[in-house]
Amino acid sequence: KNLTPIQTSRQNLNYFSFKKKKDFKILNETKILTQKRKNLSKNQIVEFSLLFIMLNHLKLCSRRIEEISDLELISEKNQSLKNSIIELLSAGDNEDKLKEKININYQKLIEEIKENSNIQLIIKNKNENEILELIDELIIQLKEQNNIKKIESLEKKLLDNLDENSYSELLKLKSQINRE
Repeated sequence: KNLTPIQTSRQNLNYFSFKKKKDFKILNETKILTQKRKNLSKNQIVEFSLLFIMLNHLKLCSRRIEEISDLELISEKNQSLKNSIIELLSAGDNEDKLKEKININYQKLIEEIKENSNIQLIIKNKNENEILELIDELIIQLKEQNNIKKIESLEKKLLDNLDENSYSELLKLKSQINRE
């Protein structure tokens, strides 16, 4: 009896001190979110993350406007939103007017981005330099995804028609990815 710890104070141990209902509610919310995001590909999530940063940190995105404008987004809606943000940024409009114009034309897409963007919580406590680093990482990820898509399409093309031009183009892309 002396060697066994806490033998007499069993009633003091309270393993379930938290309320189960709150945890259950959080679990259900998490399930709902994951079910919504199941339909999204990795590329779409990265696009949504970049667009979320563009919508909420316009001044920071204006520093990387050339790199962002070079990107091709897979979704036409996302590409259209990105292009209109870049056009309005380059026009030099007031930030409030810019957000108002974008909200009018892309309200549904913006709501979808806010629902499905994973980067909201990450950005919350970041400073400007850290957000710029995130933007750079997202740009790199999107470029890599675009290169992978190009390689896949070239491989399909090569399977259909075996010609030297498409084969050399495929080799160039693969070597470019390996260098990066």
